[in-house]
Amino acid sequence: MKKDKVLVFEFGSSFLRAIIAGKGLNNTFVVKSFKEVAYDGFYEGKFLAPDKLSTLFSQIVNEFDCQKENINKVYIGVPSEFSSVSTTTVSLNLGSRRKIRQQDLDQLFYIASERAKDKNVEILSVNALSYMLDEGRSSFSPVGENATSISANLSIIYANRSFIETFNKIVSANEFESVEYISESLAQALFVISKAEREDLALLIDVGDLTTSVCFVKGDGLSNMASFSRGGGFITNDLAEAFDLSMSEAERLKSIIVLSLKGKNSDFYELTTDLGKVVKIPLSSANEIVSYRIEEIAQAISKCMQLFSNAYINYLPVYLTGAGVSKIKGGRDFLAKCLGRNIKYGVAPLPAKDKPELASIYSLVNEALK
Repeated sequence: MKKDKVLVFEFGSSFLRAIIAGKGLNNTFVVKSFKEVAYDGFYEGKFLAPDKLSTLFSQIVNEFDCQKENINKVYIGVPSEFSSVSTTTVSLNLGSRRKIRQQDLDQLFYIASERAKDKNVEILSVNALSYMLDEGRSSFSPVGENATSISANLSIIYANRSFIETFNKIVSANEFESVEYISESLAQALFVISKAEREDLALLIDVGDLTTSVCFVKGDGLSNMASFSRGGGFITNDLAEAFDLSMSEAERLKSIIVLSLKGKNSDFYELTTDLGKVVKIPLSSANEIVSYRIEEIAQAISKCMQLFSNAYINYLPVYLTGAGVSKIKGGRDFLAKCLGRNIKYGVAPLPAKDKPELASIYSLVNEALK
């Protein structure tokens, strides 16, 4: 059934986004309502103020007037810190040489889903990384090809059951008929990285405020995923401590820093304080502080990549999403230098919405509308 519009929630590590959107012309989205609010967020896989989630959720639902909009289902993005991924290979003997049908692929997915069931986690999705036909041929779209047997290398993404139970209660209290959970990392991978680049292997790095995820992407799934609690908020905190600033002042300082500038000792940034006073911040010191923290994030990303060392390829396309590093002038280039790789911004293929920090919410909308 075609959906006219969907209600989607994205729970970031320090910002919550909600959106009502529908399909527009030429694969665009029509946004009916959009809300972004700062909240306590989560750290190391736990919400810092879980009791406030329900109130915040209800406020947005009321503000959007979902009853009037005739919306009875909600889609919720699951952050990488609340999810995990595993891979499995499933085979099917077709009996005789014949054309592969969609039902054959469905059976492979069903077998994998049954094997993967676990009382501690909820299966979010089962996606194909690649298929192998009996002649040893690999394929990404085997329907219609002739074979006597087919094997599928499948990616299974799980969500922590505690996350699902928390939001099931919240959704039920707000009288929605149903809820569907979507992997935020997978949604981004499928929306911002082209199918051609996913046929080999690609890397998606999402640096948020308090958390970073690192995902290897292949075919229609994630072959590996890791996350750690570091992000742009740590940079803000470092600047606040170093120069005795409030968090809002440190955030403004971060927004004017240009990492590519090599200043002299006499060079400085001019910052307007919360009280309207202009203060001078040494350019070299500020850049050094930001660079040091991005280096630390890069080291953690490298460790995640080493966990999947068999997938470490020199020409691997790398995409960066999230606001943690991408909004710092020169941040992406410095991260690329630390990793020794070229990095492209991962953006939604939508006019006027092509910003790395918006990739996650519009990727979730794209999945929900499918």
